[in-house]
Amino acid sequence: MPPELQAFISIGSNIAPTQNIICSLEMLQTMPQTRLKRRSSWYRTRPWGIENQAEFINLVVEVETALDPETLLEHTQTIEQRLNRHRTVRNGPRTIDLDLLLHGDRVLTLPHLTLPHPGLHQRDFMLIPLLEIAPEAHHPTLGPLQALRDAVSYRQIIERIPQPETDGLAEPA
Repeated sequence: MPPELQAFISIGSNIAPTQNIICSLEMLQTMPQTRLKRRSSWYRTRPWGIENQAEFINLVVEVETALDPETLLEHTQTIEQRLNRHRTVRNGPRTIDLDLLLHGDRVLTLPHLTLPHPGLHQRDFMLIPLLEIAPEAHHPTLGPLQALRDAVSYRQIIERIPQPETDGLAEPA
């Protein structure tokens, strides 16, 4: 088995968000060669891209994985499909959105996957929850993520919200 790496996945939903996020967390725990290690608080956020839609709930999880980035992406997209994610409108309402933010210090540009996620240092709903669980996190090309916190372009976070009971899931940091 290849060595395990630290990876971070952003989770967001604005259609039955509590139910869909809990289901996605449960499904993430079933991925092969992957262990859910930590999860951030939950954040209520304004929609990004298309503003005329319901607010989102967002969080970030840390996983340890031996999966390569493309295989990890395939598994997250399978979870999205199982939770009825439809990609009809870019930035539109969604049951679940799982974005791979970082995969170790990997830098990758493919038609279907860019690492680090190009929005990571621009969107507070990705950066702030990640820093909550990994304040020492490092962007492979931009340096310490903590140093990028004040330069965020898109500030969508409204508030941190109470989390529902999630017995058996990785606890928040």
